[in-house]
Amino acid sequence: MPKDFAGPMYAYLVHAFNPGSCFTAVLANDFLGAISRSHPSNTIPSLKALAGWIGDTVPEQARGSYEAVEFWTSAGPEFRRDVLEKARLILPEDQEMWQTLKSGPVVEPVLY
Repeated sequence: MPKDFAGPMYAYLVHAFNPGSCFTAVLANDFLGAISRSHPSNTIPSLKALAGWIGDTVPEQARGSYEAVEFWTSAGPEFRRDVLEKARLILPEDQEMWQTLKSGPVVEPVLY
């Protein structure tokens, strides 16, 4: 996935922040919407890489339709955490705390 896309995807998956109109369209599997809302600097190869990453990585509850994206952004943090832990996208809370104590605070990507 392109580096510039990591922050918005992290914020969407972990914190349920709206990822913006282009990324919402990509998550919703809406090619026309994604292309028409995309920033001019986004390239087809970068959007293809993002789509591939979403298909390979993002849990089904958080992708595939606008309804799924809406569901994910309105789901509670406990539900999202459970799904992300089961998908092995985040560490369980106890392991996250241990990792933080062991290596210092985890720095989250800068949100735009």
